[in-house]
Amino acid sequence: MKQKKRVRSGFLLAALGMIYGDIGTSPLYVLKYIVAESGESAVGEALILGALSLILWTLLLLATVKGVLLLLRADNQGEGGHFALFALVRDRGHWLLFPAALGGAALLADSVLTPALTFTAAVEGSFTLVPAASSGLGSRGVVLLVFFLLSALFMLQGLGSRRTGRFLGPIMLTWFLFIGATGALQLSGAFTVLRALDPRLGVRFLFSSLNPMGFALLGLVFLSVTGTEILYANLDFSGRKAITRAWPFVLLCLCLSYLGQGAWFLRTADAATGLSGEGIDPFFQMLSPGLRIPALLLALSAAWAASQTVINGSFTLVSEAIRLNLLPPLEIRYPSASIRQEYIPAVNVLMWLFSCTAVAVFQRGQRMASVYGLTIAISMLTTTVMLFVYYRRKQGKAWPIYCLLAVFGLLETFFLAASMEKLLTGGVVTLLMTLFLLAAMLSWDRGEAIERRFSARLPLRDYLAQLEQLRSDTDYLKTADNLVYIDRGNETETVDQAILYSVLDRGPKRAEAYWFVSVNTDSEPYLQRYRVETFGTDCVFRLNLDLGYKCSRPLTWYLKDVFLDMERKRLAPISRKPYCLSEDSALGTFHYCVLRRRGSGAESLSTADLWAMRMRSLLQGLTGIREEWYTDENTDVEVEWIPLSLIEEAPIERIRRLLKDPEASDKSETEE
Repeated sequence: MKQKKRVRSGFLLAALGMIYGDIGTSPLYVLKYIVAESGESAVGEALILGALSLILWTLLLLATVKGVLLLLRADNQGEGGHFALFALVRDRGHWLLFPAALGGAALLADSVLTPALTFTAAVEGSFTLVPAASSGLGSRGVVLLVFFLLSALFMLQGLGSRRTGRFLGPIMLTWFLFIGATGALQLSGAFTVLRALDPRLGVRFLFSSLNPMGFALLGLVFLSVTGTEILYANLDFSGRKAITRAWPFVLLCLCLSYLGQGAWFLRTADAATGLSGEGIDPFFQMLSPGLRIPALLLALSAAWAASQTVINGSFTLVSEAIRLNLLPPLEIRYPSASIRQEYIPAVNVLMWLFSCTAVAVFQRGQRMASVYGLTIAISMLTTTVMLFVYYRRKQGKAWPIYCLLAVFGLLETFFLAASMEKLLTGGVVTLLMTLFLLAAMLSWDRGEAIERRFSARLPLRDYLAQLEQLRSDTDYLKTADNLVYIDRGNETETVDQAILYSVLDRGPKRAEAYWFVSVNTDSEPYLQRYRVETFGTDCVFRLNLDLGYKCSRPLTWYLKDVFLDMERKRLAPISRKPYCLSEDSALGTFHYCVLRRRGSGAESLSTADLWAMRMRSLLQGLTGIREEWYTDENTDVEVEWIPLSLIEEAPIERIRRLLKDPEASDKSETEE
């Protein structure tokens, strides 16, 4: 029993450190930037209570009811994330690709701002320690310090978040206890702030003349729940039960912190504008001077945890998109022993560059907050659409859930409309990034469909004799013991014409065994199964691999497992090398031939298809091939370009021979 309690406590601690970092640091800046955008002259009871009411009920409805109670239950065998939800509902219609791609692109685009904003908001707490820090020199110092922290954060990602994150659980536990306790202390003598628990107060203030921001206030209120989507993406780190059980504690601490800041505002509204430069910072100013330095250090640690949460979620989203064939293959590493721990160097570098660029351009947290959250609203709205499809499929006529999701969709539409004002203050940058990622995903998927449409398939049985003869033809050098091609489609009797063209016409490529492998991505995250057709030979194999979208081991690993299973079941004799150092080496060498298609006649395509093919070609050139998918000590990889005609086939008129005698020519044509 004690052992069970220890394990459960460990999962709860992991949830605090690796899951709740993003949403847990929102008290650093949400109320601060609402007051700053409203104007210091507007600080008063109406503004504070109205904004607090909207924040608290947004946390209750979107984060608690939708995020924790509904979204976490839409897990795929313990896996979460935007594309994990898409994997569950994609068979309900191809149209769901658009909200899935749009939401995933929006979440990735906004994720690059989270480390920049969180670190900047924490470092700006130093303005409450030294008034001179609010000068121009102090602002430049903040930018340099944030640059250093961001660079250190992203450089350490190669070690794996399970190593760097082992201290994040205790840090976030201390953080939540700190913000909850300091907020509760501010409530003594200012219980008027508890009126913010009335939702009518927030709604009335939103539409009243006392609201200087108007409908745009919702755009900043929405920042209080920006960690909800990342929370779902990191579901596999500690599990749904641990996240759900930790949430009441997290919610209580968040509410106490917001209410404490509001209570401080109500007590000191007249003197709150005494700080020059960056303005009011309620989180730090409500603390006694002796607590501000420890609070600053703790805030920086919590900002590190929040950034780690977002980075992990981004790695998860990109890897799932790759396995679902929505993005080109990228190098994925596994820094820890767990295969679930992923690190994508390209994504890591891009996030670091964009985060540092955001700090250099905006320089202040308030400016970053003005563009932050726009694309998160898009992501949450698309998640609601897929969540509706999921519950409709799973529970049938669950009208209460449908009504709740309709309410959430309406609220998120309001938040999105309120955030559109951010387009005028720099939000267009994140929107353009979202549209580029969306175009990349849709183009990659569309380009794949176009290549399938113009690719012919041939019956493999018709070429068995040639392949068996080529295997024994010593006039040609042996390419490898096992020649492996990645095919498309699930037909076991046919193979892509381009593959046979590469083996026979482009070579010939001699091998002991020819493997034509189709890798199909399944909705189950860790499914591993295969089907094989041997055609009665011991050298030609048509293999269908069904792998879950979370299976990311090298393809050679799965093939060797198939070989051993085929030997055990005596499905086919597998040739082994008599002299070798290990059992793996006995299977011989592997040569992977990765085919790339170079289209011709693309002018006949529609404009949309033409741009899709061009975008797909550009992405293929930028990303190359995913080397680690084929990595093995006995493996080599070759990329081969195959011509692909993109012109619809039409009846071809045969050429005719012209004779000297026209009458003879006509007679000859008649006879033909």
